[in-house]
Amino acid sequence: MLKFSLFIFLVVSTFMLGLWAYKINYESRAAYQRVRQLEKSILLANKEIKILNAEWAHLNSPDRLRKLVKYFYLELKLNPISPDDFVLFSEIFWDQSNEKIHTELAGKSLTEIDHGD
Repeated sequence: MLKFSLFIFLVVSTFMLGLWAYKINYESRAAYQRVRQLEKSILLANKEIKILNAEWAHLNSPDRLRKLVKYFYLELKLNPISPDDFVLFSEIFWDQSNEKIHTELAGKSLTEIDHGD
């Protein structure tokens, strides 16, 4: 009887270990597939970043911007920036009374501004 129960115990434990190995095998394969998918998405994201950086460099190239400024000069009246165009932060006049104007009044006063057209 002891031999039979030992045999049954060994058969059941072997079967349980086989099921455990089977489960671990499929979990590891699923994890490997997730890793491969993540690697592919990372590569795609890096490729898109490189493309966007190239497009950004093209859009901000000085020659292209100069041509656009010349082309749209009459509409936008853009001028090149010089160092004299900048002021120090301490030179900015902060009028405290403007903060208390209601939005309706500010809208009316802004519509009355003459733009020189």
